[in-house]
Amino acid sequence: MLNPGVPQSMRGLHKMIERWRLEGLVLLPPEPASAVRESFGKIGVIPTPDVISMYSVLGGMQEMDREYWRLWSLAEVGSENTAGACTGVLFSDYLIGCWSYRLLPTENDTSAVVADYFDSRKCVRVANSLQEFFDTYAENPYDVLERTVPSCGDQ
Repeated sequence: MLNPGVPQSMRGLHKMIERWRLEGLVLLPPEPASAVRESFGKIGVIPTPDVISMYSVLGGMQEMDREYWRLWSLAEVGSENTAGACTGVLFSDYLIGCWSYRLLPTENDTSAVVADYFDSRKCVRVANSLQEFFDTYAENPYDVLERTVPSCGDQ
């Protein structure tokens, strides 16, 4: 059961953490806010408060969940992104890199989530915030993982 003191913005993430634990996934320990700021700073980005909150609750995942999605550790975020990335920060992937997800800062001081298919298609916004991403993921993963694209490998 969710702790009633969990901030509303993290409830979806906490639901997912409970689900992932039931799946037997190895979840990485939370990261201090200073580590999140330092890791993002190395690639020339200031993390939004919701990104800091996410990594302060969950440091990443060692393997994909049953939906084939995985949150990267801060070390992976650092190795997969280059300084000054203007298209957002890669932070997770679907089906071992079939496509990845980027964090894009918004005017609300949150981060939207977009899917990057690494081909001629433009990135597609799948959630207007991390809160929306995890809330939707907890209720219907298909809406943020696969709704906007053909099957992996189809063109």
